[in-house]
Amino acid sequence: MNALIKDARPPGGFRRIAGPAVRVLTQALVLLAGLAATVLGFTWFVDAYDAVGAYRHAPVCGTAAATPGTDCLLHETGKVTARAVHNSDDGTSYELTVARETAPERGYMVGEAFYDDAHVGVDVDLALFRGRVAELSYQGHRAENTITPWKTAAEVALLAGLGSALTAQGLTWWRTGPQGLPFGVAVYTAFFAFLVGLFLLLTQWPLAVTLGLPVVGWLGVTAASVAGSLEDA
Repeated sequence: MNALIKDARPPGGFRRIAGPAVRVLTQALVLLAGLAATVLGFTWFVDAYDAVGAYRHAPVCGTAAATPGTDCLLHETGKVTARAVHNSDDGTSYELTVARETAPERGYMVGEAFYDDAHVGVDVDLALFRGRVAELSYQGHRAENTITPWKTAAEVALLAGLGSALTAQGLTWWRTGPQGLPFGVAVYTAFFAFLVGLFLLLTQWPLAVTLGLPVVGWLGVTAASVAGSLEDA
């Protein structure tokens, strides 16, 4: 009797159920991996944005707003010891060498008007934040000494490229099946994410704009990749 019941079971029934379940699970994991990489990348992007512009919102040291344990802006006087004009294919840049009271002298890039008025021997105001010169000023002229987050921009770009490729693959798996990671999409997205991201981090536009532009760009590239994969399927 047991043999008859066993023979009556549909052959390969478990495989017919397990096969689609594995495909759905794999697709979900690929999609989640892509979204996780993307979210992590944008999180690092926001952190870098805050780090680059943190000094602009920091209280001045010694004031009531500068509570113990918070980063504050320290003002120090520096003396211009040398000036230089650099000409290149990208244009003309102007550099002032400034000697600090508490550190060796070094050069800072300034605008042309700043350069014309700040002669050798004049004192300029230095705004220090977390131990580095964040801004120079002299008679109404200002020049930011902005941090350039090369490493973070590259890491964010790689995550954006990987996230876009995995997300697109996860969304199209049901139609195209496993095709391997679309490296073309990943490289394209990472390249432009690095250029655009670095530009936005340095320009310090409002956060809504700075974050909104790359989010829209990432969605556009990912949607185009999904549409292309489905069309070729």
